[in-house]
Amino acid sequence: MSETRVVVGVDGSTSSRTVLTWAAHEARLRGEPLLVVHSRFRPAYDPMFAGGFYLPPMATESDEADEVLRVAVDVARQAEPELEVETSARPGPAALALLDAASEGAGLVVVGTRGLGAFGALFLGSVSIQLAARSPVPVAVVPSDATFSTAGPVLVGVDGSPRSEVATVEAAHEAVRRNVPLDVVAAYTVPADPLVTSLTPSVDDLRAAFRGRAHEVAEGAAESARRVGPSLIVRTHVMEGPPADEISRAAVAASVVVVGSRGYGEVRGPVLGSVSQTLLRHAKWPVLVTHES
Repeated sequence: MSETRVVVGVDGSTSSRTVLTWAAHEARLRGEPLLVVHSRFRPAYDPMFAGGFYLPPMATESDEADEVLRVAVDVARQAEPELEVETSARPGPAALALLDAASEGAGLVVVGTRGLGAFGALFLGSVSIQLAARSPVPVAVVPSDATFSTAGPVLVGVDGSPRSEVATVEAAHEAVRRNVPLDVVAAYTVPADPLVTSLTPSVDDLRAAFRGRAHEVAEGAAESARRVGPSLIVRTHVMEGPPADEISRAAVAASVVVVGSRGYGEVRGPVLGSVSQTLLRHAKWPVLVTHES
């Protein structure tokens, strides 16, 4: 195996096929092998309680894990016949299993948003959030109903923070691999009720200042992206409104959306920022979350 690989988590659910297909294509674009990881623990669901109740995870049988991985390899090779595919069944909860794999030479970790069953969807949703917040490498979260576009642009949300710079560079690499344009989106909001004094700028002046700053951020990100790929087509978009909403509107035709784990003004620590969390929970396209190194 090469020094880096794309790691993908599977659980045997139908949605795993979507995740595997996307991960296989991504591994081929990167020229890296694919490592398929299956956690041999699963949550137990007790329907006797109102609304359901989770019990501690139970270890799955080796034969079951082997079958999940065998099917996963078949799906990956159907998507990319020439791809090098390895497998790994690991003990412990899914998030920890994938974090361990990420620390062992991964360049990217891919996971889905839904798993086995309705309550399982919530549980595995928390796995994707944990990974996106704590992984040492970028994490791509692929919705089960994601549509694959080989021609759609890559979109990156920027705010001028250090993590935004990392996201811009990663997004530029993604666009170069796909040979598609890069859309840079800088969204801003104006305080609804600024404290008005004789020294306070008017709302129009505030709006102009926020918009001007957003333009600077977008143009700075575009310059960074062009250093990655001089022939890369970079388009900037400055939009007024909540960043998650505006990124979602701009991403209708995107092949992948790239964001930093947190931006300016958000609490530091092993948690995701509000924008990346919102996108992960509601996106209809793959979202790639990067981290400041």
